[in-house]
Amino acid sequence: MNSKRISNLPEPELAHEVANKRYVDSTARTVLQGYVPSLRTTSNSFQNDKFGFVVTASPHRPLDLYLPTNVFNRMYSRRMGPAGEWITDGETRDFWIQIKCPDLVRLWKIGLRGRDSNTQRIYRWRLERSTDGENFTTLLEPPNPSYIGNELEFYLVDTNDKYNIFRLYCLEAEPENPGLSYMQLYVYSE
Repeated sequence: MNSKRISNLPEPELAHEVANKRYVDSTARTVLQGYVPSLRTTSNSFQNDKFGFVVTASPHRPLDLYLPTNVFNRMYSRRMGPAGEWITDGETRDFWIQIKCPDLVRLWKIGLRGRDSNTQRIYRWRLERSTDGENFTTLLEPPNPSYIGNELEFYLVDTNDKYNIFRLYCLEAEPENPGLSYMQLYVYSE
């Protein structure tokens, strides 16, 4: 300690022990800001070339107003109208929306909000993950029913693995045109 430095600290094992720089730098931290940037587009293109995110969905309402990218516009505002929602084309079972991220990321939370109308809710769903877009495994499946209504809800995700494709697979929803108005991924900084 002649040079007024502390050296040779072991890795902390208990919550009250001091942490060294290597431990702090290598420990994953939750990022509180959403990972996906605004993907609002004015065309029928679902790829955002600037950032490398690609959004796809099962058949959706054919109008240009209900694009899948709308759920990633990073805005949470009621009554944004059709330009703020993605909806199915009358599908109430086995429909999905997915986002392919430019990098492999580890999730810790997902934010979801259904349509402004509270009568077109998704109530049985799961969050799936993949690295190739063909083979998906379940990352989160809440108890049935877990309504995605018109209030923003957050769901914690428990995983140590990194993926780049995340799909919200909807098993059942209320009649008409269910959909989403908001979806956001929250990742660890690693």
